[in-house]
Amino acid sequence: MSLPDSLASSSSSPPVAREETGYNRFEHHGHDSGFDHRDRPPWNRSEYDYRHGSIVASENVRNNSTSEDPWSCVVVVATFCIFVSMTLILGLYGTTNVWLGPNSSFLIKPTSVFVQNVIVEELGNKGSGLILYGLNQAPQLDVLTKWSEVHYLAVPNDSYKYWIQYLNKGSRVKVSYNVESVGSSLYLVVAQGVDGLSEWVQDPTRPDTTLSWHIISDSGYIELDITKSSSYYVAVGNVYLNEVKATIDIQVEGVLYDTTNAYYNCSFPNDKCTLSVPLFGTNAAVLTSPGPKLNNSKNEFCAKLSYEPRWIAYIVCMGVVTALLLIVSSLFNKRQPVTEDETVDENDDVAPLIPGKDDDNSSWCSSYSSILTSTEELEGGHGEGHSSTRYLCAICYDAPRDCFFLSCGHCVACLQCGTRIAETSGFCPVCRKKIRKVKKIFNV
Repeated sequence: MSLPDSLASSSSSPPVAREETGYNRFEHHGHDSGFDHRDRPPWNRSEYDYRHGSIVASENVRNNSTSEDPWSCVVVVATFCIFVSMTLILGLYGTTNVWLGPNSSFLIKPTSVFVQNVIVEELGNKGSGLILYGLNQAPQLDVLTKWSEVHYLAVPNDSYKYWIQYLNKGSRVKVSYNVESVGSSLYLVVAQGVDGLSEWVQDPTRPDTTLSWHIISDSGYIELDITKSSSYYVAVGNVYLNEVKATIDIQVEGVLYDTTNAYYNCSFPNDKCTLSVPLFGTNAAVLTSPGPKLNNSKNEFCAKLSYEPRWIAYIVCMGVVTALLLIVSSLFNKRQPVTEDETVDENDDVAPLIPGKDDDNSSWCSSYSSILTSTEELEGGHGEGHSSTRYLCAICYDAPRDCFFLSCGHCVACLQCGTRIAETSGFCPVCRKKIRKVKKIFNV
């Protein structure tokens, strides 16, 4: 954000000359205002062996995928930890510019686990009087102070001007005004943060974009109590055709942090101060600015605040989180029950070319080789000696074998006996697999 110089101010006597430069043009209807708004896949593509019109799943692929699950978890967790770390470093503890007005007191509270050093660099007006204090604990916000600035203006048409004030919670602002141009008026606003000021610049006639919005004429004043520590912008704007002359008197009753117990203070001898943050214990920093100076048109200050991360803490935290998630994942996998369908799928080596259609499996026992195999397994392999009973139900020896079991495919019983077996024991009498369905065979 490139901010213009503030107008001349003083706490005791006003400047002699009117301020006629340093104004900004309104950019309406949503134009850029020039402010910085900162600071599982559908198919399982494992290896398959294609033969005899079927897809045979490879057991090696299944075992490899199981063994790779922990490493996949490690990669996912490590990626997540790196993302969180970068978010902290570049977001919460990223570099930002701090704008202060006169008699400002800005509190910095780094987390000692993740921050090793606090670095503050003075920008703009070098040797302006900024001081960085280091304290063992957060100071009390109980130091009262008062100051004022008087600005004599000649505001051109479709222009505005603003002044920065950084105010802590509990402060109070009173803005007195006197519009000297007869029959003219100005907009007087107090906006919180650069975003609030930017919204007002885009549409000065909207009263809901700022904390305080007034159309002023003649003489009067406005007052505002501060409930949140932040930067505030007192601004006046002219959207009319003629130039308007006015006097603006900003009076502030501020509350500052007590820095009497500071163990470190730096007045930016080389335009930069570095405060080392101990690993354990409470630590805080306070950046202060001097009061308004007589005949000084630059009663605003800018500093770049950055943090040097404690890398060892990030590495340790990533390792601990990864180990904990791996342990939880391992325990969850051990305790997770195996369903009936999953058990059947693990025991099945051959799957149909079009999966999920059990009704299309009637061809599994359509060959005599399947029946002969089932007969030999059940009757002891006598073969030719029992050819008269080869195609009879192995349970009742009365009805022909006209059904088979899913999912094993054995055909050793008639439909009545096979249904009774499925309803009672539920297991194939040949291979002892769980019977999912009993399907009837239709001979053509």
